[in-house]
Amino acid sequence: MGFSVHLPVLRAEIDLRSRLRADNRRRGTLVSQRSRTLGRTFVAVGVLVAAAAGTAVPAAAAPKPSSVEKDIAQLEREVDDLFKAEDSASSLREGKPLVESPVAGSGRKAEGDPGVIPGCTPGWVNSEIAKLQASLTDVEQRAMSVVGVLAVEYAWQVANDKSPQVFGTDGQYTARAAAVIDKLRGFWDVEGWDIQLVALKGTDTASPEKMTQTFALGFAPARAAAAGALASKVVHEVPALQGGRNPLLSETAAALPIFPGPRILLGDGMLDLAGRAGFGDVSVEGIVGHEYGHHVDAAHGNSPGDESRELGPDAYAGYFLAHAKGAAWDARAQQEFAYLMASVGDCKHSHGTPGQRKSAAAWGERQALAQDNPNKIVPSATMIEKFQKEYPKLIKPRP
Repeated sequence: MGFSVHLPVLRAEIDLRSRLRADNRRRGTLVSQRSRTLGRTFVAVGVLVAAAAGTAVPAAAAPKPSSVEKDIAQLEREVDDLFKAEDSASSLREGKPLVESPVAGSGRKAEGDPGVIPGCTPGWVNSEIAKLQASLTDVEQRAMSVVGVLAVEYAWQVANDKSPQVFGTDGQYTARAAAVIDKLRGFWDVEGWDIQLVALKGTDTASPEKMTQTFALGFAPARAAAAGALASKVVHEVPALQGGRNPLLSETAAALPIFPGPRILLGDGMLDLAGRAGFGDVSVEGIVGHEYGHHVDAAHGNSPGDESRELGPDAYAGYFLAHAKGAAWDARAQQEFAYLMASVGDCKHSHGTPGQRKSAAAWGERQALAQDNPNKIVPSATMIEKFQKEYPKLIKPRP
């Protein structure tokens, strides 16, 4: 939805090395970012001053890191080396997400981002993510960050829809996800047969085999196996990760470009959070519809640098969901989708405020309902053009 990589995953501990790249090879200019180097946590040890004596007391020795902290630090080094090896091995791995998330904080900021919008309140999902992150200790944050990055890397670079995909923590959304991606491929007039829908699952990081496959992207077999085992160990030895089921590990969805093939990542955590907010009935179709909208934009080389890059897909999804040849949702479901988009609105000139996202989704729905011929599907290029004309009305002048 600008749904999030993330690449986070937990931005608090990830040093985002933003790199912009234009790729006109297939789907137009794709501009995006990728998290690459994990930040290190340094602890400053203060020096106590004995005022009475006027002499400095030597600082107490920093506590020795626990075995868990040592494992996390080693895993951070392994992931850092993996990204370096990938970059060195192939420039193709420079492919970036078309969008990093529908949720605030995990997505890119618009160029020239002037900061937080005065008087704006983030949507419920964004606020809930912030609360969950704030509840973590420093060690848990580090573990969540590095493991979350591996979850994204596996879903992005290793997993594919040739093997059965399971959507939702307990597989409860699998049938709906399969149905909506098929419907979207037939609805929009852009090439979509090769757009894969792949599950982003924190629980994949608990599997030594899957993590070994991930590290094999840049490491020799022996080192990949050792790093994969270490990743699984960290998942199991940090209780806050819940064996990979903590929603923060996968609280995102993303549209990704060419390498290793166009795809949509749909995170279990994103679906869990949408369900907690009361949007379980519309989450799958709404989120996948939004992410597919990014591929619609990409097919036409439409990559705006402002919030319309997120609000546009909100509108296209609204059109699809309300259309008689799309999901054909009733008025209640259409309203729920608009409020779902509001719940992932942010206040950072990034993905659009809650009000803007709600308005964009509702605008798209109205385009479907207002057609004289309810069975006619407006060409995607026309829909993009119509929305770009509408966009200025959705955005209040910036201070």
